[in-house]
Amino acid sequence: MLTLLYLFAIPLLAACIGYALGYAAIHLKVEGDPLVDEISALLPNGQCGQCGYPGCSQAAKAMACGEAPPDVCPPGGSALAQKVAAVLGVTLDSNGMKGPQVAAIAMDGCDGCGRCIKQCSYDAIVGATRQLHGVIAEACTGCGACVSVCPHNGISLYPDPAFMSRVSKPGAIKPAALEVKNA
Repeated sequence: MLTLLYLFAIPLLAACIGYALGYAAIHLKVEGDPLVDEISALLPNGQCGQCGYPGCSQAAKAMACGEAPPDVCPPGGSALAQKVAAVLGVTLDSNGMKGPQVAAIAMDGCDGCGRCIKQCSYDAIVGATRQLHGVIAEACTGCGACVSVCPHNGISLYPDPAFMSRVSKPGAIKPAALEVKNA
């Protein structure tokens, strides 16, 4: 009889705890700010830290409170800044806005110490110890963590070529090349 009581006591206790947790989740829920959630959904959520905040959710909170401008996220570039400004209902001054950046390692500045590989949390730097390292531009967020640990100042941040303007200069395409010949 005592064994039967123990067999029913554990599931009954688990059911009571589950009911209490469900009740608490429904009635004690803390409502979040919908503006912060909307801005956070727009951000890239790479947690790179280029904006000066530890993560994208903290940057979204700062933008919603007015502590940070809408163009605080360099990896998002001007397109993201325009979207965030539209959500916040503010105008955006795009003077001096720098776009997404990636790291590049100078061949003469790398001795293969490996400090940059250990510092990169996105695995964007490849190479072996005492060998020349390289940066995978698609994986690099441009956070600059590798720049600060390089003892030879061999790493620099450059504008991301994937986001560079692909508009040709006037006169680069000759009008004769655009003509369609009738057959």
